[in-house]
Amino acid sequence: MGDGYTVAASRGEWEWRIDQGVPDLSCVAETPFGTEIAAEGASGLQPVFETDIRRTVRSLRLAGETVAEAAIDVGRVFAGEATQDVNEFELELKRGAPGPLYRLALDLHATVPFIIGVESKAQRGQRLRMGKAPVAVKRGPPPLDGDGPASEAVRRIIGAALGQVLANQPAAAAGAVEGVHQMRVGIRRLRTALALFGKHLEPYASRRFEAELKRLGQVFGNARDWDVFCTQILPDAEKDEIAKGWVELLRTPAEASRQGAHRELEEEFTHPAITALVLGMAAWLEPDDAGSPVAGDDALNRPIRKLAHGLLDRMARRVARGGHPRRRSAEELHALRKALKKLRYSGEYLGAIYPPKPVKQCQKSSKRLLELLGTGTDATMATRLAGRLCAGARSEVAPAAAALVQWSNKRRDKALRKLLEIWATFAAAPALWC
Repeated sequence: MGDGYTVAASRGEWEWRIDQGVPDLSCVAETPFGTEIAAEGASGLQPVFETDIRRTVRSLRLAGETVAEAAIDVGRVFAGEATQDVNEFELELKRGAPGPLYRLALDLHATVPFIIGVESKAQRGQRLRMGKAPVAVKRGPPPLDGDGPASEAVRRIIGAALGQVLANQPAAAAGAVEGVHQMRVGIRRLRTALALFGKHLEPYASRRFEAELKRLGQVFGNARDWDVFCTQILPDAEKDEIAKGWVELLRTPAEASRQGAHRELEEEFTHPAITALVLGMAAWLEPDDAGSPVAGDDALNRPIRKLAHGLLDRMARRVARGGHPRRRSAEELHALRKALKKLRYSGEYLGAIYPPKPVKQCQKSSKRLLELLGTGTDATMATRLAGRLCAGARSEVAPAAAALVQWSNKRRDKALRKLLEIWATFAAAPALWC
């Protein structure tokens, strides 16, 4: 996905026509890897994969000065006996602003829904050669210029999160646990960005995007909950003297429920909603033909450094809302965890504006609190999912579910005691933006 901070891919391309069956190394001399390749010599090179593609190309003139190239690729990528068909439509920006190109993509998607491909043919060829499935990808916060306009910070922050969602779609669609997790993280980061800049964003589209992200978060959250239940909670409970004799009774029905949750997720990937969301948010963030952003108010023209204090202070107030954790219910503690996670993401986004030491200290203390709150959330989730396993006539697993709930509650209570011990230190520490 390019540099990881935009939706559109940005890759270097070097192409030459050759009249022989071996590479002409003189052609690659001016490329970034020309020296290394030339040092190997033609004899040291072996084909990793091949492509056999028929391409149809048209030039498009869009709004303003934007010129794009539309290409239809049909063929295949193959490495040894492994092959993968290629049926792609590619839009490439040749000149001008990207906004009109995104709007064209939205128009095409409304007519013929499609899925955005994130792997180049070279990446697919490498995977075929290695015989590997798509893998999950982690994305860090994008670099920001503190003196640059806030609109550019919004574009890069949301672009990075959209890139994380897209980059992990192949792994998640293949059922990879970490792929599902990283797509869910990307969705959470998008919701955080909308909340962080919400005061300055255009409200109608922002609310619509938030509603769709919430819906997607629930679909991914259900699959993620069952992944955690089966791959983490049950194995951990198996180590407990009381629960370990019962865990095996829960494994089969839990795996069945997990597979059902993943089938729902697979069904989501066949629908146009994710692509529509990504394209819609990307187009929303691009300047209009006059060069002005349409996603927010005039405050976004100010340097992000000038807005950061107020933005982070607003997120911090959401953490403080509700008072001391001792007085909060399980649901309120879960809300505290979500608010604290959003504050942590916001700190990651804007942390480059502040001195490194307080940023690191703030992130470290919030991480410990999130770990303890996460244990409580997992205990609540384990109780909820254990109840589902006992639903209907499946009362034979009720004793096993009860043992799991008892074990989970002990872990939750222990985590809560530690949480109360360190909360005062966290609450008294100066904020990184002070």
